[in-house]
Amino acid sequence: TFTLPPILLVLLTSLLIPRTSNPVNLTYGLDGLAAGASLMVFGAYTLVNIWQNNQWCGREPGPTCYEVRDPLDLAIFAAAITGACFGFLWWNASPAKIFMGDTGSLALGGALAGLAVLTRTEFLLALLGGLFVIQTLSVILQVGFFKATKGRRLFRMAPLHHHFEMLGWE
Repeated sequence: TFTLPPILLVLLTSLLIPRTSNPVNLTYGLDGLAAGASLMVFGAYTLVNIWQNNQWCGREPGPTCYEVRDPLDLAIFAAAITGACFGFLWWNASPAKIFMGDTGSLALGGALAGLAVLTRTEFLLALLGGLFVIQTLSVILQVGFFKATKGRRLFRMAPLHHHFEMLGWE
């Protein structure tokens, strides 16, 4: 197996947390979008952790086992957040009656980063959280295009979900 030196692991983790929290925060802004996307990602992490528990080295050591600490506990944690997002989405779907705000969206992103590190699936996070990646790339492209073209815009508004709102999508 490939093992990073502790200093590189700390550096990677300290870079991963804000690069996961901020995209979830950017996605929050349309009723139910961040909660709905987070629900699916945490649900996927629940399944990943159940699979890791079935392949866990703590149960049957061998060459094909998966070395993750306490995968069933991580599955329970991911399932709890999945349920919390589902319950929140019930009241946050359009028209929203309650709001998550920055505190909740940043916490969801931090929990995603924590699950990615603890399950050793940092690269899988980019695929599972693809919507968050797209939202962040739309902001980066908008700002870069705006600065490069002296005031022209690539999208009507960034992040991307606001662009679609301006086009008339609900």
